[in-house]
Amino acid sequence: MVRAIKSGALVAAALSSFAAVNASAGDTGLDIGSSRYTLSITGFVPVVCRATVDATSVPAVAGEVSLGTLNEFCNSPNGYAIYADHSAALAGGSIVVGGQKIQLSETGSTRIRMSDHADPE
Repeated sequence: MVRAIKSGALVAAALSSFAAVNASAGDTGLDIGSSRYTLSITGFVPVVCRATVDATSVPAVAGEVSLGTLNEFCNSPNGYAIYADHSAALAGGSIVVGGQKIQLSETGSTRIRMSDHADPE
């Protein structure tokens, strides 16, 4: 284990030096003696989107029922949409999301939120 840590520290120090030497040059190569070394690092971030409802049990008052709190997270740079699926019999009713009243559609699926960009928590 100690040997791996020392190796890791050596690699980190080499990468640090490599980055410092080449940061202004724009070159990805490093010449040491008669040898030339290159290093390229690429990362990928998966797209994660989720919407959850923290359900709370609140008795109906004057035709209104609290369904809870909607929590959403999406890191898609292209944005996202959230739909509420419901019984067609609820068409004409409404749902309040973020203080906005949204009419439920006759199709049984109503878009309740749309964003054209990533919207992290």
